[in-house]
Amino acid sequence: MKRKRKNSLIAVRMRWWAKPYFGEVIPPSSVVKLLAPWGDDQGRVFRIGYYSRQDGLDCVWLVNESGKYEQATDQKSITKDFQVLRRSDETDWFGFQREVLRPISTDELLKPEGA
Repeated sequence: MKRKRKNSLIAVRMRWWAKPYFGEVIPPSSVVKLLAPWGDDQGRVFRIGYYSRQDGLDCVWLVNESGKYEQATDQKSITKDFQVLRRSDETDWFGFQREVLRPISTDELLKPEGA
């Protein structure tokens, strides 16, 4: 009797709603400013949170000023509706063995890009 094939590892880890994303991914801990009118949130500054393996790289979590994961959007929206103030050099997309993201300080916002 033939054995059934097991699901691929990718299919097991990905949920049905999470689509693979192959475009440019903004690194976690980057700082962005909302330019589009999303209710009263226009002009707010967010930090990009760590990605979730369940949601995939296209689901971008926004961390508010106090360090709490508040909203989610996608990569296309980040490039269209946000201005990147500081691009992080983080290489761990999922934040394993990393510290919890801290609130954004005013000193951090005043530093020039790449400093």
